[in-house]
Amino acid sequence: MSDPFLFTGGDHGCLLIHGFTGNPSEMRGLGEQLAVAGHTVLGLRLPGHGGTPEELAPVRWRDWLAAVEEGHSYLAARCAQVSVVGFSLGGALAILLAARRPLARLALLATPMRLNGDWRLNLLALIRHTTPWFYPLESADFRDPAVRAQVAQYNPNANLDDADVQARVRREARISLHAVDELRLTLAAARAALPLVQTPTLVMHGRYDDVAPLDSPGIVMARIGSARRELVWWDDTGHQLLVTGPHREAIHARVAAFLS
Repeated sequence: MSDPFLFTGGDHGCLLIHGFTGNPSEMRGLGEQLAVAGHTVLGLRLPGHGGTPEELAPVRWRDWLAAVEEGHSYLAARCAQVSVVGFSLGGALAILLAARRPLARLALLATPMRLNGDWRLNLLALIRHTTPWFYPLESADFRDPAVRAQVAQYNPNANLDDADVQARVRREARISLHAVDELRLTLAAARAALPLVQTPTLVMHGRYDDVAPLDSPGIVMARIGSARRELVWWDDTGHQLLVTGPHREAIHARVAAFLS
């Protein structure tokens, strides 16, 4: 399910961009709903994603942006208009695309404008050269549905109620700090590009999001150049708003209505 997907439909193309360390499966449910609505839908896979942690380590943020631009070019050659939906990192890349190319609509889902963390984030540019790996699930609560959904993307058969499996996941799930710093650079570039975006924009965020800081939607709404912008908050919803939580189907429907 980590492969890119294409649903051929009408002359409105929709480019779907997944999040950091994620893969196209995060966007597939939304993509299927947009296809039912008659859109042509492309769910791309960002370079370095969907494989091993080692594959992500050498990738740079401009490689991600180049892949997004390539996806847009593919749809623009086949459709009269193209809209973009970005989740998390995908939202930041969608902002960068909208600042460079004309789009019909832009939807930003759980999109961070900065990294969550303390003063050590300011040292990432240096730490990436001395500390290769970050272990994001080292202290994870495996009872959390969002954590379980995250693990299921990579190992859907993992029994997360087994203590030995939990220990292995804590030890083996790792992210390159090189890649984390490239994420930081992407978010900084997206913040700077916001005033250049003139595309009608929908911003959606979960009130329980503990990954994308809760001040991020306010930053987007205050700085984006578009006069047509709307912010929607979702209660009882965390970061993975497209795949978990009580409002998942309503979120899909809300995005589809905006793009239509």
